[in-house]
Amino acid sequence: MCGILGYCAREWDPGLVKFFGLQGFNLQHRGQENFGCTYSNGRRFSHFKDRGLVSQVFTKERREDFTGARPLIAIAQTRYATAGGTDAISAQPHWMTLLDGFYSNATNGDLPLLQKEIQELERSGTVMLSGNDGEVILKKILHAAREQGGDLVAGIRRLMETTPGAYSGCLMTLTELYLYRDPHGFRPLYFGRWRDAVVFSSESCAFHERDATIEREVLPGEVIRFDIFGNREHIQAVPTHSPRQQCIFEPIYFARPDSRVFADEQEVGHFRYLLGRRLATEHPLAGAAVVPVPDSGRYAAVGFASESGLPLRELLVRNPYIPRTFQIAGQANREDLVRLKFTIMHSLLRQYRRFLLVDDSLVRSTTLRILIAMIRDAAEEAGMPRRDVEVHVRVASPPIIGCCYYGIDTPEMDELAAANQSVQEIAKGIDADSLEYLSLEGLDAVATEFGQPADFCHACFTGRYPTEFLPRSR
Repeated sequence: MCGILGYCAREWDPGLVKFFGLQGFNLQHRGQENFGCTYSNGRRFSHFKDRGLVSQVFTKERREDFTGARPLIAIAQTRYATAGGTDAISAQPHWMTLLDGFYSNATNGDLPLLQKEIQELERSGTVMLSGNDGEVILKKILHAAREQGGDLVAGIRRLMETTPGAYSGCLMTLTELYLYRDPHGFRPLYFGRWRDAVVFSSESCAFHERDATIEREVLPGEVIRFDIFGNREHIQAVPTHSPRQQCIFEPIYFARPDSRVFADEQEVGHFRYLLGRRLATEHPLAGAAVVPVPDSGRYAAVGFASESGLPLRELLVRNPYIPRTFQIAGQANREDLVRLKFTIMHSLLRQYRRFLLVDDSLVRSTTLRILIAMIRDAAEEAGMPRRDVEVHVRVASPPIIGCCYYGIDTPEMDELAAANQSVQEIAKGIDADSLEYLSLEGLDAVATEFGQPADFCHACFTGRYPTEFLPRSR
């Protein structure tokens, strides 16, 4: 998972540097390992990328250089690495010279046959620098475009026809910007306007600035070409696969609650709220205080409490400066960060002896296992027997039984709790008094309010993959 963002303008507006920076900050949740940017004033390219957050990479000096260049096109990426390393060379955007021009590209998503694609490029004499999906996509587009007389749309079309994958991308030249999305539509991409500039982003939350408006999403299989002269062209490069396969895990977990990942005007937070309400009807529990697992479980917990009439209480306090543990490499690192990330409100332990923790999903079970242990430890510290406090768990999505090969970095099958254990075994492993998941039917019933359930990829919950190619070995 990553976030891509940027703009294309006819004239330089000094406010663009602020808007561009805010876009990056608003997409920081989609990747915290790298940030990179390429920009052009129509005559010259500039670029930078490095390890770190947007604030650490887009420094005051780089903002001054950016402003001084007066760029008319800029593309950038906040990166969460699912392939390649986390050093600067693996960060995006990637750039190269070919066809007597300079090109830069950034993507969000994954190529399941990545190693095969790299081997084919290397056999043709292409030098690969990073082992990253985005570099493969850029080089495949440019090699195909060269065979078509430099036609970049033809190069993107060839990519869509020959390279299975889940991706949204942005490709730029000195004077042009191309937005594109794979034919299945796995990964979201929106475009709109900020004043006189065309702007784009992986999520609508990046448009939260005065004068910014969303026009629509880039359609599956579509290429949209913009240039600094104000021209615009929409090309349906390949037919859209029907039904589309937008990732359902985006709104369940990854997207910001104020984003609109769906095609309509409903926000992600409302979707999670409705999941919580449905969860309460499927798996009620009397006499408990509902506790959100911050922050991704919060909206589902509010929905559960609203539907059940139970009190909502903030037993868990989250340190906002600790990154998402889902994105941290290494089990030991994840466990240490969970303990740093959360603390317990001891005063609530004597007021309520029965708690119901609501989370958005359960992948490895690391977070919930440690949280429950922390709650029982806190009870013991307060002079209460550990078992006097009941801790029940409700999960606002179905059990995850399949790896994702489309951009969500779920772990190996042997690390997926629900792929290897029964619900009762997981409950015992995390020391929960009970554990229940939202049903797949319940998820689809809520998704129906936002579109057709068949329009979403459910592979992580069913193990049935919507594409024919064999996934890469994880």
